[in-house]
Amino acid sequence: MATIKDVAREAGVSVATVSRIMNNRGAISDKTRKKVHKVMKELNYLPNEMARALQTKRSHIIGLVVPLIDYSFFSRLTDAVEEACYDRGYKLLLCKSNRQKKRELEMLEMLQANKVAGILLCSRLGDAGIYAGYELPIISIDREITGIPSVTADNQSGGVQAAQALIKAGCRHPLLFGIDVPAYMMMSLRYQGFREACARHALDCAELMVTMDEMKETDETDADGMLLADKLVKYLHKHPHIDGVFITSDMLAARLICSDQMAGSVFSDLPIVGYDGLEIAGLLKLTTIAQPIAAMGECAVDLLIRKIEGKPVPERSILPVELVERNSTRKLVIDRHPAQY
Repeated sequence: MATIKDVAREAGVSVATVSRIMNNRGAISDKTRKKVHKVMKELNYLPNEMARALQTKRSHIIGLVVPLIDYSFFSRLTDAVEEACYDRGYKLLLCKSNRQKKRELEMLEMLQANKVAGILLCSRLGDAGIYAGYELPIISIDREITGIPSVTADNQSGGVQAAQALIKAGCRHPLLFGIDVPAYMMMSLRYQGFREACARHALDCAELMVTMDEMKETDETDADGMLLADKLVKYLHKHPHIDGVFITSDMLAARLICSDQMAGSVFSDLPIVGYDGLEIAGLLKLTTIAQPIAAMGECAVDLLIRKIEGKPVPERSILPVELVERNSTRKLVIDRHPAQY
């Protein structure tokens, strides 16, 4: 395996010059830079970033901690972050917390030990105050944490737009169907925006929540969403006046739409709005509130690099969401209670 000394010898330069080129430091001519990169490629030299970081106490590695990787929101976010890091001369070290406090803290300790330049954090911990003592630059994504700059989508506006889409589809008795999340999670703001918009338009808004335990059971043993579908069908049968549904994530909506229990039920005739703007929403022709996932990742990387360089960054960066209208809100809404109007 080639070493930095081999590269220096073949290129006819000093080891210090090769090091400066790899770290993009000092005044090096383009001719010398190209020659060194050519030799590195010919020798298949791969610099050990982590070893270099431990030696110099600095690196061009950024750590990203996400709760999940196989969920489309986080996989798309990770892709955007990696592309942004690459374009800016950084490498990405990806960590998965699996929504576990102990594991998340272990990932952060590992990133610190490996001298990463900074951390992008998608934390789901209730007690986020533990991050206040970290010396490393941190940017929080999709979560506001006191004392740490954050990048989020405008969930509140998203909830308002979801209500407006259902109103446009003729709904007067919408149902808010989502996961019962704690108030510190940004998802709760889309609920709040939806409720407030319904109240402003004097809509009779009902709510049906899925617990985190029910979602965990669905993830582990009920991938087809039969339990969730059964819960919703029973609710709709008991409340026949419901004439539209806001499902607060596209993946939750997909599980319900594709469930055998939903076929031929009253649910299949109702206007539906999802949330996130994932690919599955397009395949199912689901109207959704699209989050700017790629822009969130790129913005977070830019802010983190600014923080690494000691430059000021805003405490909150809130990016706009967008309503994407599809067939699920273009259905004919049948007025089941004409006497009320």
